[in-house]
Amino acid sequence: MKDQPAPPLRFMEAFDGHVARHGDQTACVFQPQGTDTARSLSYAELNRQVLDRARLLVERGYSGQPVALLFPSGLDFVVNFLACLAAGAVAVPLNLSRNAQQLERTLRILEDARTQAILTTAHSRALLAEQLAQLPQVDLHGQDWIDEHQTGPADPLPLPPPDPRQLAFVQYTSGSTGLPKGVMVSHANIVDNQLAIQQACGHEPGLIAGGWLPQFHDMGLIGHLLQPLFLGGTYVFMPPMNFVQRPRRWLELISHYRIQSSAAPNFGYEHCVKFIAEREDLSGLDLSCWTVALNGSEPVSADTMHAFADRFQAHGFDSAAFFPCYGMAETTLFVSGGPAGCGIETLTFEPASFDRGRLHPAAEGRRVVNCGLVTPQLDLKIVDPASGSLCEADSIGEIWISGASVAQGYLNQPEISAQQFRAQLVPADSRYYLRTGDMGFLHQGRLFVTGRIKEMLILRGRNLYPYDIERSCNSHPHAAGNNGASVFTLEIDGETRLAAIVEIRRNAFLNEDHAQLRLELREAVMAAHDVALDRLLLVKPGGIPKTTSGKVKRTACRELITAERALPA
Repeated sequence: MKDQPAPPLRFMEAFDGHVARHGDQTACVFQPQGTDTARSLSYAELNRQVLDRARLLVERGYSGQPVALLFPSGLDFVVNFLACLAAGAVAVPLNLSRNAQQLERTLRILEDARTQAILTTAHSRALLAEQLAQLPQVDLHGQDWIDEHQTGPADPLPLPPPDPRQLAFVQYTSGSTGLPKGVMVSHANIVDNQLAIQQACGHEPGLIAGGWLPQFHDMGLIGHLLQPLFLGGTYVFMPPMNFVQRPRRWLELISHYRIQSSAAPNFGYEHCVKFIAEREDLSGLDLSCWTVALNGSEPVSADTMHAFADRFQAHGFDSAAFFPCYGMAETTLFVSGGPAGCGIETLTFEPASFDRGRLHPAAEGRRVVNCGLVTPQLDLKIVDPASGSLCEADSIGEIWISGASVAQGYLNQPEISAQQFRAQLVPADSRYYLRTGDMGFLHQGRLFVTGRIKEMLILRGRNLYPYDIERSCNSHPHAAGNNGASVFTLEIDGETRLAAIVEIRRNAFLNEDHAQLRLELREAVMAAHDVALDRLLLVKPGGIPKTTSGKVKRTACRELITAERALPA
């Protein structure tokens, strides 16, 4: 039997090998609108552009320095991110948005990351200049703006490979429970996590992967962009807004390009179920190629996956393709999932015990989705967050993780990094652990995630997870869905009470009796969870504050419902 080749030390080693072996093969395809608008690059073409930009970065002294990436969805982002890896520059991917709130977030990140340069397009720079002109207090003139009109040196500069321990990029978290923090990811972290994803998903060389996920977000960057290029395959993608406006475009992209692996948060699958009408003509849509349908980045709903499978099985989708998974930027991306082909698996527990952290199986009750096997690259423990000791079997605790995919900490935040990335068990073993802030349990080596510590609601001695109650709200026929509910607690007259904001479909919001809608929502929550909603605010779609990745901002929701305009229901 042949010895297996040693894995590469850096992502670009794998990429360079594919360039040398099959440079004429398609590396990436970008489809901004229909198939007639698609643009592609072969491995050789992509490599030429990457090397030119990388040499420019080295010539200007940006090796080891943080540089921002501000691009619309497209091939330019791919070129510039890989160029940063090749040059040893530290990429800081950011969301290019004309939204004022998002621009403010971007400016805060630029300040926090202390970037030396901004990589962008000439068109994007002009649009940003218009916005920045309205903010005289902001001065970005000290940044070196680099666009497509600037080329590398005439005489090729050498590109010494960076140390695998060196930072490759900084991934800013979405900040759903606080200000965004920059997760420091090394070259070694990237390779370790690419191997973990490949092994768990059963991805083969030549993989075709992609979809609509934002390139600046960890799931789109690590899972969609880097994974196929790591395996000598093809990355196929479209702008996220195209999916939001017309979700069938995602499925058509998969069908047309025969994409084998595509991921989305749970709301992406729900968006397809709610907004691809039964009467739509989907003839010609063939999803039989889609063998790995990853569902992660937010709480995973079995009901959503079953509804999606029922809706699209006539078009070749197999429910066994579903791949619920768990991960985060702090572990580069992937922690658990699979094995491939296991589909939708759940366990059900007696609710009262579950709310107190104990697991008693039941025929009916609280249902939790299996997020798969923990990758062998990582050591995962279930820990009592108060004592730091290992939990007993059949108990819910905090998820702690150790291993080579765990990132290097938060940029410029040593104290928070020490607290979160260097936790030790009691009694201590020889490892440091990442405290994820997520609660869950292990069953037969598979991970089940129940919620976040910061978002757990403690009400009359019960530990309630807001996602469960939000799903009950979202299941109302007039609810907008797609993360269109936010549940949290408020202090009212010295007592802790349950509150919710629910987005209602525009037609129903304008035409239905709001008092009746509130009554129906309250009854649904009481029936499913034996808890009363004391405050309930109905809003139009888009009325709930969310992060760039679609996660609910609960603190902002609490402020919204307590403001004068949010009167008690």
